[in-house]
Amino acid sequence: MPTYFVKATMAKFKGFGHPVTLLLCLFVLIVSGCTTVPTPQNGNMEQEEYLEILPEGPTEGTALEDQLPQPIETNTKKFIDKLNQTEPPQGVSQDPIANPPYNDKRKISLLLPFSSKSSRLREEAASMLKAAELAIFDLNKDDILLSVHDTSGTTQGAEKATKSAIDMGADLIIGPILANSVKISSAKAKQYNVPIIAFSSDIKVASKGIYLLSFPPESEINRLVNYAASKRLKRYAYLGPESRYGLRVQKEFVDAVINNGGEITGSETYTGNDIAEMQEPAKKLADFYVKGVKKIRKNNGRGLMSYDAILLPEGGTSLLSLAPLLPYFDVDPTKVQFLGTSLWKNEETVREPALNGGIFAAADDKNKVKFLSDYEKIFAEEPSRLAPLAYDALTISETVTKNSLSSIIENIERIEGFYGIDGLVRFGNDGIPERGLAIYKIENGRFKVISPAPKSFSLELN
Repeated sequence: MPTYFVKATMAKFKGFGHPVTLLLCLFVLIVSGCTTVPTPQNGNMEQEEYLEILPEGPTEGTALEDQLPQPIETNTKKFIDKLNQTEPPQGVSQDPIANPPYNDKRKISLLLPFSSKSSRLREEAASMLKAAELAIFDLNKDDILLSVHDTSGTTQGAEKATKSAIDMGADLIIGPILANSVKISSAKAKQYNVPIIAFSSDIKVASKGIYLLSFPPESEINRLVNYAASKRLKRYAYLGPESRYGLRVQKEFVDAVINNGGEITGSETYTGNDIAEMQEPAKKLADFYVKGVKKIRKNNGRGLMSYDAILLPEGGTSLLSLAPLLPYFDVDPTKVQFLGTSLWKNEETVREPALNGGIFAAADDKNKVKFLSDYEKIFAEEPSRLAPLAYDALTISETVTKNSLSSIIENIERIEGFYGIDGLVRFGNDGIPERGLAIYKIENGRFKVISPAPKSFSLELN
């Protein structure tokens, strides 16, 4: 599999002319009529994690498994064409293991699934690469060397890409995206003491030296329940899917409620995303609510409601199927606080009457305004959902490598954290991110911030 060695000095791209050195190392997949790419291990788990990262789900007819292997996408080729392609500098060995080039540079490697079987993952990779490029130009540092490696969206590809990055002398690796790929990359990187900033939301693959720049649902649930508890909500119910994501949310929800002195009074789950599967568990919780209302009326207004709030950890069409069932079965959304996750944050959600007044935790969008404007102006398209993470990963990488390459891990774990496009984040020595999140309320067809995201970790999150 050939590698393209690309160097650009004083690269000029649509108005940018900052002096940078960019090294692009792309594995090119040569596809013939009989060539195939191995199917990712634990495919269902990887697909589910992908949908957690991109909760709007695949467009119709573009499921993860239905795409044939493709070579590097056109956008990536255009990116390469914008750079001055040259051979390695004179005197530099062609064998990067024997003689890693550019030893005077801070070497950062970006691992993304450019030739994934999923068209949407390929699109994500292309957009994330553009965001990383934008970060490099914005940073305007001529001692940063960025190499880009294709994981193909498989564990085998992740292993090869990680080896390539390490062979080229990477000081820090950014990526991959999916948990199984991160797991494989981590094993290889730890052998050479190379830290990783990955994009998986599965905290099980995090550890010291392996940091997740993502939005694990656990941090959202903690922020949400802390806020709800500050509003004196004590009794909670849960209605969600029996998916890996749903089970993670449910576990954290129970723990967060108990830690805030509350109690879970009702809990129901369902399989799949068919409304027929949702109806029975929704009716059970609704009947429990109605029973409590009748009891309070019988006692002349005295007594406790069956639950003060209910968590619905769904998004997209699944949420639009689930939420209306509760008022249909006589749960009053003006008396019960509907709670959600960042999966709620799309324009379809605000148009659902049952969700009016509902609240959830997510990153504060006001930090993204400049990034979105610059990205759209330069690339004439909107960035993907994960593109801001790629931008933040590059800026964090610049910060943690600028003083001493021997203290990268210590710098990543600094207690004050980092403030980026997606707001405040810091990493523990377990690799799990702590996020500064805002609380949003759906009010009259729009999202309203009712509790801003903090600008430092010294502020209270409520």
